[in-house]
Amino acid sequence: MPPAPPADPVPASARPSHVLRPHHVFLLYIFMHGFYAADDEEEENPFPKAFTLALHRLMIREVAEVTPPRSYQAILADIKQAALTADCGPVEDLIVKLGRVGALFATADTLSNFMQALPILFLDRDDEETARFSRRSLFGYFCHRCFVSFTKLAIGGIEKLHQGFIAWVHAGDSPITATTPGYAQVRRDVITNDYQLFKTKQDKTEYADAETYTLFMKGLTTGDSNVANEGLRRFFEQKFHDNSESGLRQHAMLNLARMYFLRRELAACRKTLEEAITASRTAGDNKTLQHCSSLMHRLPPLERGRRPIINEVQPDMHPLEILADVRKLINVQYQQPLSAAFERIVEAIGLYDHYVDVQGGQFIESEQLAQHAVQSIVWGTFGCSKLARIEEDIVTAFSEVGGDDNTRLTVTLNRAYHMARQGKYEESVASLLEPDVWRGLNIADYNLWAAEIWNILALRACRHRKQRQLKEYLMPRRPNTPHSPRDYQWAKEPIGSIIRDPLHEVMLMRMCEQSYASVDQLLTALWHAEYHGRYNLYRTAIILLADVGLEFGMTKWCKRLLDEVMPQIMSEDDREQKAFAQYTLARCIIASGDSSQAALEEAVPLLESAEGAYATIQMFAAECDVLYLLSVVLHNLGNQERRDAMARKHEIAMEMREYCHLEIIEPWVEDVWAIVTDVGAAIASR
Repeated sequence: MPPAPPADPVPASARPSHVLRPHHVFLLYIFMHGFYAADDEEEENPFPKAFTLALHRLMIREVAEVTPPRSYQAILADIKQAALTADCGPVEDLIVKLGRVGALFATADTLSNFMQALPILFLDRDDEETARFSRRSLFGYFCHRCFVSFTKLAIGGIEKLHQGFIAWVHAGDSPITATTPGYAQVRRDVITNDYQLFKTKQDKTEYADAETYTLFMKGLTTGDSNVANEGLRRFFEQKFHDNSESGLRQHAMLNLARMYFLRRELAACRKTLEEAITASRTAGDNKTLQHCSSLMHRLPPLERGRRPIINEVQPDMHPLEILADVRKLINVQYQQPLSAAFERIVEAIGLYDHYVDVQGGQFIESEQLAQHAVQSIVWGTFGCSKLARIEEDIVTAFSEVGGDDNTRLTVTLNRAYHMARQGKYEESVASLLEPDVWRGLNIADYNLWAAEIWNILALRACRHRKQRQLKEYLMPRRPNTPHSPRDYQWAKEPIGSIIRDPLHEVMLMRMCEQSYASVDQLLTALWHAEYHGRYNLYRTAIILLADVGLEFGMTKWCKRLLDEVMPQIMSEDDREQKAFAQYTLARCIIASGDSSQAALEEAVPLLESAEGAYATIQMFAAECDVLYLLSVVLHNLGNQERRDAMARKHEIAMEMREYCHLEIIEPWVEDVWAIVTDVGAAIASR
C-alpha cells in the first residue's frame, strides 16, 4: 500500500492570504528603530529594561492581531505612557521619531525604500552577523510576512498603501472600520485585482471573511433589518470551500429566524424556521436541525388553547433550550405547578455541566449564570422575594458590567421594578439610567429596558391615580413590548391568567361596593393560586376573601383567616400588600370585638403601620381611607389630640390626591423619557 499523504501543516483557520495595512507599516517602523538584538555585542540596547519590557508587551499584543487594529494615536499614547518612567535620551528620541512618522513617509518612494530594507530584521547576513529577529519567532515571522506582501504589490498598490498610511496617521483616535482608508476589502478576482503585481493561487481566489457577518450583527444591534439581511446574504454567498454548493444555507436561515424572533416577528420567524428545518434535513446537519426545532418550540402554538411543546433532553440540545421551557411552565394557562419549573431548572443545570465537561461546548459566563436569573424569576413568582434577591445578587456579582448580557439586564430590570413596588420610584429609575446598564444594549434589549422604565412610571401614575398622565402622556409613548391594559387601569381586555383576571374582577366589584357578587370568581382564583404555587397572589386573594367576608358578617372567621396568613405577609414585606392586609385585619378586629375599647386599641397600631406603608408608596387614595378610619377609632378612644393630627394628615392626603389627579406632565418624568429616547437614538445610529 502506498504511504499515507502527509498531514497538512497549515491549519484550516489560517488566512490564505495577507493584506498589508497602514498600522503594519507603523509597527515595522517601531521594530526598525525600537528593537535591538539581544546577543549583538556591537549595538547595545540603549533603552532601559522597564521600557523595553513594556514595548515588547505592546508589540506582542498588536502583532498577534487578536483585537481589531488600533489607531495611530492610541498606539503612540501607549508608548508615551511607557516612556514616562524612563528618563532617558534615546527613549525621547524614539518618541520624537514616532511622532514625526507621517512627515518621514511623505512620499511613496520613502515608504518603498523603508519596506525594501526590512530583510535586515529577519535575514542573517552570515554566520557571525545574525538578524535582529529569528525567522521563526513571532516578530520575525511578522516582518517576513509583511515584506513578502509588499514585494507582491503593484505600483498602484504601493500608492494606495501610502495614501492609506498618511490618512491613518492623520485620522486621530477614531475607530477603524471597513470604510477607513487603507482598510477596505481587497477583491481577489483576476480581472479587477490591480492591487498586486505578483499573485499566488490564493491571491486569485476570494475566500470568506467575517466582515459581512459584522454588518449583520450591526443591523441586529441597531434594529436595521435591511442592513442585517444584506450582511447575512453577502456572508453566506462567499466562497467557503472549493465545492460548488456551500452546504450552509440552513445556517443562514437559522440566523435570520433568530433575528425575527428577537424582533418578535413571529410569523416570519416560523416561516423561516420551516425552510431552515427542510435545508438541515437535506444537508444532514443534525445539530442545526436541533437548534431550529428548539427555536420552533419557543413560538406560541397556532391552535388556540393548545399547550406548548416541552423539549426532551437530547445529545445536541443546548442547555438554554431547557431553561426556555421554564417560561412555558410558569404560565398558569397550561395548568402546571411551579414544582415542574424547578425540576426543569435542575435538568438544565445537569445538561449544562454535561454540555461543557463532556461534549466540549464553549464556556460562556452568561449562560452559566442564566439558571440563577431564571431561579430568581421563579422564586419571585412563588412568593419568596428574598430568595429571588439572593439569586439576583449572584448574577450581579459575577456577570460583566456594561456589556450586552441579557441575563444581567433581566436581573437588573426585575430588581428595579421590585424597588419601585416598595415606593422608591426615583431610585429605581435612576438605577436603570446608569450608563453601565444601557451602554452595551442592542435594540431588542433596549426595548425591554425602555419598557421597564415605562412600567415603573405607569405604576407610579396608577398608584397616584394620575389617570390623565397615564392616558394622555404615558400610553402614547409605550414601547413596543407585550402589555396588558389591566396591569395599570380598569380595562375590559383580559390578561389571560386564570388567577389574575378573576382577582381583577373582584377588585373592580369591590370598588363598586358589590364584592358579594364576586365570591365564585374569588374562590376560583384562590384555588388556582394555591394549586399553582402562586403564593403572592394567594395571599392577596386571602385578604380579598376576608374583606368580602366582612360584608357577610363573618367577622371572627375573617380575623382568624388573616391571622393565619399575616406571618407570610409580614416576612415578604410587600408594602402595598402588607398595608392592605393590616387595614383589613384592623377592620376585622373592630368588627369582631363589637367596637370595644380593647378592640379599638388593638386596631390602632395596625392602622398606623398601614398608613405609613401607603404614605411610603404614595397611594394617597388608600391612605385617605386608612386615615379616616384611624381618626374615627381615635375619636372613640377619646384621644382628641391624635385624632386632630390624623384629620390634618387626611386633609393633606386629600389635597395631594386631587393635585395628582389633575397633573398630566411632570418635569422629571419628561427628562427621564428624553434620556430614554436619546439612548434609543444613539443605539440605532451606531
